[in-house]
Amino acid sequence: MLIDQINLNQLRVFESVYRTKSMTHAAKELHLTQSGVSQHIKALEEVLELKLFDRIKQKLVATPAARELYQHTSKSFEYIETTLNRLKNTDKELTGLVSIGVPIEFGNNIIIPLLSEFQKKNPKVRFKIRQGFPFEMNHMLLNGELDFAFVDSFSLDKGIKTEPVYDEVLELCVSKKLGLPQKIQTDFDFYKKLTYVDYQEEQSVLSLWMKHHLHVKGPELDVRVYITDAQAISKMILNQVGAGVLPGHLAQKLINRGEDLQILKGSEKNLINAISIAYLEEKTLTLAGKTTLEFLGNQLKR
Repeated sequence: MLIDQINLNQLRVFESVYRTKSMTHAAKELHLTQSGVSQHIKALEEVLELKLFDRIKQKLVATPAARELYQHTSKSFEYIETTLNRLKNTDKELTGLVSIGVPIEFGNNIIIPLLSEFQKKNPKVRFKIRQGFPFEMNHMLLNGELDFAFVDSFSLDKGIKTEPVYDEVLELCVSKKLGLPQKIQTDFDFYKKLTYVDYQEEQSVLSLWMKHHLHVKGPELDVRVYITDAQAISKMILNQVGAGVLPGHLAQKLINRGEDLQILKGSEKNLINAISIAYLEEKTLTLAGKTTLEFLGNQLKR
């Protein structure tokens, strides 16, 4: 077998050279001489019968073969290290930085409380949280800026894998001060008399709600304001500008806080916005990243 002709040191040296983009830096990291590093790379190239690095204008440039080899060796070394630490029982405390992308309201109301709980048990894990819309998460994931992200129903790049983890209920809300009846309303004439606030004219969440609950497509509604922020929508609802759709967890938070918010029930079947975890399968996560991802996934699926 080809692997019998390669020793682990050659692959370890290759991984370091590829990652640091320098034989000098790899030598310092591995406590070897630069010539020793060069000899390991040369021996590995001879066994594989292909070139791993080019010298271009005094810079070390990885070949396509090197990129493919690194993708697999880096993961393998991480798995080996994790297993050895577990077997040796030295990996008792998680450490490191985990970068996470979240929608603003879902992040504030659901994810951040869970991360606070996780961080109390793992105080050496640090988090970098980026809030934004799915298209922003798509860009940051592809650029390697995020370890993983939470996104709602949105078409992401084909290279990004998604796994549904949470059903966010979308509720149509009004101010209690309007004095509307509490009973379920399924007559579109009732809703047509109201004024509204919505997120986007092109992809109206109100239209989705009307279609789901009343089976009315493309309804003509008196929308007074368009704004892409759930907190702003909630303030306009409470100030009686109009009815609007809010995530159920935000609506419940406002009600629990004593705000004059009323949820209008168009039917007994909830309108769901599916929240998914999005990540690149090719991206290698640290042990802290993997553990955080597993914790959040398990908590949200409960």
